[in-house]
Amino acid sequence: MVKICARCHEVSPGGFRCDHCGGQLLHTDDARAHDLPSTVWKQQRVDYGARRGMIVRFLAIFAGFFVAVYGVRSSFAFQAPVAYVVAGGSLLAGIGVWWAIYVAAGRAVKVWVLRRGQVHKRKLARALLAQAIRGERPRALADKSP
Repeated sequence: MVKICARCHEVSPGGFRCDHCGGQLLHTDDARAHDLPSTVWKQQRVDYGARRGMIVRFLAIFAGFFVAVYGVRSSFAFQAPVAYVVAGGSLLAGIGVWWAIYVAAGRAVKVWVLRRGQVHKRKLARALLAQAIRGERPRALADKSP
């Protein structure tokens, strides 16, 4: 259970007193915690977003692995020259799946966590689609630096 120090605003995984300053730790649902500065909540949002991004990136490793292994396994049904091409294509597909999820998780953390409330959803969807198609930086995000 995540708690926030009332004095120094450090985030702790639990307990009653802050490890840094000895101040009282408040649960995030506590009424007094809602009076803390907005920077505390922004940092909390960044921490949770980064954690979600790491979990999705970890799952991307398994998704890419399963695509590659399943494709290599299915390549045994073909004759020798075609089997090599199918196996190589499966390995490339597995790497592609991993890379696509890895990049998407990073962009999701940047957009939905760091840019929360700064970009409209419709503009965001257009910008991300343009970036994916043309490989350019979205205009909606180009003006703002992290």
